[in-house]
Amino acid sequence: MPEKVPKAIKRVSKQDLVALSSKSERLHLGRGRDPGWLDQHLADDATGSLRAILLERPPKVCYRSLVLIKRADREVEHFLLDVLPEDFDRLEDLAGEALLTFMRWALMQIPLSPLPAE
Repeated sequence: MPEKVPKAIKRVSKQDLVALSSKSERLHLGRGRDPGWLDQHLADDATGSLRAILLERPPKVCYRSLVLIKRADREVEHFLLDVLPEDFDRLEDLAGEALLTFMRWALMQIPLSPLPAE
């Protein structure tokens, strides 16, 4: 049984998220988006990130994770999703140059407000 939240950032595809959301639904875990919504609104070739942020226990031990991925309309979607530790571990790590490229993309999605002149 996990004692702490892993530090790894995982790569997820649309197919990964649809499967993970379906499993969360079956197990009555938290999911920010329904599998059908994900299938309809995410770009087919979308690659995003999943990062565990909390260790949850009831009704099953899982990681409450933050997902960041591109929708089909090119907007960015972010939501929470509970993922079982064994499913989290099976996902590919987002590391090295791929992580740097992804983080640059993610930071460019944050809207900036102009600062006052003074």
